[in-house]
Amino acid sequence: MIEQLKGFLEKQKANPKVSLFDEAATKQAIILPLLHLLGWNTYNIDEVTPEFSVENRKVDYALRLNNTNEVFIEVKKTGEDLEKYQEQLLDYSFRQGVELAILANGITWWFYLPTKKGDWKARKFYTIDITQQDSYDVAQKFVDFLSKDSVKTGKALQHGESIYKGKLKKKELEKTMPDAWNKLISEPDSLLIDLLSETTEKLCGFKPEVDEVTQFLKSHEDQFHLSTEPKEEITLPQSKRKRHKPIAVNTVNRDDFIHDIIKVLQKHGGRARKDKVEEEIYNMRKNIFKEQYYQELVSNGIPRWKHNIAWAKEDAKHEGLIKTPANSGWGIWELTEKGLKMSLKGVSD
Repeated sequence: MIEQLKGFLEKQKANPKVSLFDEAATKQAIILPLLHLLGWNTYNIDEVTPEFSVENRKVDYALRLNNTNEVFIEVKKTGEDLEKYQEQLLDYSFRQGVELAILANGITWWFYLPTKKGDWKARKFYTIDITQQDSYDVAQKFVDFLSKDSVKTGKALQHGESIYKGKLKKKELEKTMPDAWNKLISEPDSLLIDLLSETTEKLCGFKPEVDEVTQFLKSHEDQFHLSTEPKEEITLPQSKRKRHKPIAVNTVNRDDFIHDIIKVLQKHGGRARKDKVEEEIYNMRKNIFKEQYYQELVSNGIPRWKHNIAWAKEDAKHEGLIKTPANSGWGIWELTEKGLKMSLKGVSD
């Protein structure tokens, strides 16, 4: 199954017509063949039910086993922005008690646990992009989350809940640990005082009194205090981020990545494959990218350096600097006229 899925996904990547598919073509050329490869009987409308009625609305597909709705799938045309459709899908999934829902445009697939707590966005536990991610990894994830066998045995839901709970735990820890640290500094625990006192004695031979350690912590509280205000992340939208001049110390901001993308595309006459751009930017920044921070796997299991380049590409596209031609196949990046002009004068402040 994995190899067949991988082959199918590779064909979609190489097909220049995919980006032109309307909703009907997306269903026929991508959704149904993929479901078939995942073991679903797409010829049995009792198992793969199209236009399934939910109150006064319809969901594109209901995957059903033993007359029970197991998965709802809402489909849009390729390239369609999925953001505005998720609330509707999750609302009627929640009302029907469907525990696994998918919003897809053929290329991008958003996986949800509709009955979990939190807002709609928080219930999305995974994203697949068949053009950006490794085909073998994508095939494995489709098997884990959507194969008939995984759904039937409950493994699909188990995989989703495991990822969902992991995200909740990480988010809660990241939110709480700064508060815990600040509390520890402002109201020193005896263990912290003893540890600092003993370490000081080992270093200089003199052991400070409890009140001396307490006073030290109090007088430097501002320096030790961690900010609990939300930090500006690399994935924030364009409207909320600041522009900076390119730097190359230990980190690279998104403007630097945009500058790098433009530079590489200019070198290749204004047009190059995505993987070629990534390779050359990596070589340009390898002294930084070899650090653990940039090698860590983030969204969908790709390294942070590649993830950040992808987001910078989206920013550059939004700003009208580059485009992804619809008739050239997936993975081609090309400078627009605006991008060509900017590449000649450099990225402005």
